[in-house]
Amino acid sequence: MATSEVELAWLAGLLEGEGSFLMYRCHVGGREYRYPKISVNMTDRDVIEHAARLLGGNKMYPLPPSKEPNRKPAFRAHVSGWKAAELMRQAYPLLGHRRRARIDEILSEYEAQEPTQARRSRACSAAAASRPRRPDGKFA
Repeated sequence: MATSEVELAWLAGLLEGEGSFLMYRCHVGGREYRYPKISVNMTDRDVIEHAARLLGGNKMYPLPPSKEPNRKPAFRAHVSGWKAAELMRQAYPLLGHRRRARIDEILSEYEAQEPTQARRSRACSAAAASRPRRPDGKFA
């Protein structure tokens, strides 16, 4: 993630103009999971590569080619989960009212959710409790 105030300010400016702050939906095993995500798309590959590094990784993805002729290739960088939530908190004071309002909505929902580790632990305990056991108490 952005390591200096200057880098954070640069990233916040880019996200203010070109970024998206959202609560992403993922469906796994018939369940819906929601988590924060920050995404930025544009045609300037060098800018997206730099943004990807500041978002906490080096991943930059090319987007599918446009069906319109003479369109430049576009690229995306993103971060999700707790890293996105933390970056939203860090960039918050540098953003405009509309972006801050959206971040308030996202973080409010995210913080109200059961933490992932607690949810996993509960699911594993429930799965273990439903497994058949032999008379000696071991799993069948």
